[in-house]
Formats: sequence, C-alpha cells, structure tokens
Amino acid sequence: MKRKLTIAVCCAVLLSVLPSCQLAKESIGSNETEDRLIGIFITTEHIDLFDFDSYLEDNIGSIQGGEFTIDGNTQEYQGRLYATMTSKSETSEETGLTMTTEEYTFEGIDGMLYFAPIVRAAEGHDNYTTVISDEAFSDGHTTLNHGDDESSITLEATVYVAPSGKMQTYYYNPVYQSADGSVYVVSGSGHSFYAEPYGEGAVYSQTIESSTTTREDGKDKTDSISIKASISVMCPPVKTVIIQMDQESAILSQSEYEPDEVPNVIELESDTDYFIVETHKQDETEIKISREIYDRGVEDITTFSARADGVCIRQWTQII
Repeated sequence: MKRKLTIAVCCAVLLSVLPSCQLAKESIGSNETEDRLIGIFITTEHIDLFDFDSYLEDNIGSIQGGEFTIDGNTQEYQGRLYATMTSKSETSEETGLTMTTEEYTFEGIDGMLYFAPIVRAAEGHDNYTTVISDEAFSDGHTTLNHGDDESSITLEATVYVAPSGKMQTYYYNPVYQSADGSVYVVSGSGHSFYAEPYGEGAVYSQTIESSTTTREDGKDKTDSISIKASISVMCPPVKTVIIQMDQESAILSQSEYEPDEVPNVIELESDTDYFIVETHKQDETEIKISREIYDRGVEDITTFSARADGVCIRQWTQII
C-alpha cells in the first residue's frame, strides 16, 4: 500500500470519516485464531477505515516539506466497522406464528451483505451456522460440510445490475466474526467496468478465501471458507407478460404487470395446458423481449424487477 498525500487533504478525509465509523486499532490478523472470515459486503463506495490519526502520530518524523508517503506495513492501522444487530419479528397472517430474525447493519454504509455467521444458541443447545443474504443476491448456492478433521463453507451468488452507460465500481469488503460473536467489515478491493446496455450477460467475479488449522486433543482440524460474488449486467425489465395457452395453443388469457407488481400467487385457468412468461427489457435503443415456456405442473416461476439503485431483484411467484 502506497499513498502520497498532503497533510491538509489527509486531515480533511479523517474528519469526514471518523463520525460514522467505529474504529479499532487492532490489526486484522492480530487474533487470527479467534476471528474468522464469514462473508462479503459489496459497496459502490470505498469504505475508508484507515486510522490516519494513529499513523500520523507514529510516523510524524517522516514528514518532509509538508508531504509524506504512506508506505510499508500499515496493517495495524486498518480499522474495523462493527455491525449493529437488531431483531425483527413477523407474524404470519395464515398461521398466526411469529418468526424472529436477526438483522445486521453497518451504520452509515449502504451495501449488499452475504455471510454465514455463527449464531449463539440458548444454554444447553449447540451453536449453529446460518446464511444471511441481502435481497440483491440471486442464484445463491451454499455448501456446508462439517467433519471431525475438516469443516468448510462455500458461498456463491450473483448480483444483477442494470447498465448505466458509464464506469461502475463495486468494492468487495471482507466480513469477519470475532470469538465473542461480534461481526465487522474491513476495507476491500474494488472492481470497475464500463457497463453498456449491449453488454448484457457480462459477468465480473471475485473470490475471497480463508483457511485455518487448529489442534484439539492432539488432532489437527482445518476450517475453510470460500466466498464467490459475481456482478452480472442485466438490462432493466420494464414489463412482465404472462400468457396462458390451451392444448391447441390458443390464448386463454394475457396479463401484463409492472416488473415489481407481479403477484406472489397466480392461479391458472382450468383449461390452461402451458403458459408463457415474457420479459420486456429496455436496451439502449429498443425493447428486447425474452420468453420462457412453462408446463402447467410447474410449482413456481421467477421474474426480475429493477430497484432505484439499478440492482435487479429476483422475485418468486407460486403457481396454482
């Protein structure tokens, strides 16, 4: 890491960062036997957690002519932003049962979180690993393997983004969990690409991995995790059309929906043999239509809608 900055600029950056960040001076790797990589937090802005104040205090002698270069081993000055955990309860209208889930947020930072934290169970019960994902992640695949000698976690998912016609940057920030259960994020690297509408289907991926080996009762045990997050370009849907057909391929009904208003449940006509789902997408100059054909016996379908931030969200519809 090497940055050449004037003192005036650095101090201005420091003042703008400190109010919204909870920093810790500990090195990221200072307690590797306790802290474990658990996921990824994707942002469109760099999370600046560098503790410049401490670095300046320790390296004041390197200032020459009002400027100095940040160089060498700066790991101990890389800070952490801890997550705030809140409980959210929802009661089902159908069953009347209430389900409580835990939500993690990084105060003041917008991003997409995909991680597998260890949840501390009540006394008398074993702790367990759960997977939590922001709605922005689609096509998620999770593999959990637990054995006497080796345990591994694999997380893989894709974020679909609408092309903006300009350079887009996404930062892949690693998320860790300490032995006390607290979760924090550290600054990660970024990836920039020029997202054109004709580039639909282009995929940009990054994988972060970690593996640790501990010795218990004279035996070695390896714990590893691999997280692959992909950004894929998708032209934004502008309309979803569902066409129900009979055995003679005659149209029984045709329903049009705004992409974010496709019903959660669709009941087919009694004579429907199959149905077609049309997705109308806005390209640079025209509307492109893709079609998928489903048999009457299918239980659900998925469609997409675009959020205000350009992320395309996969949504599920039950077919009756």
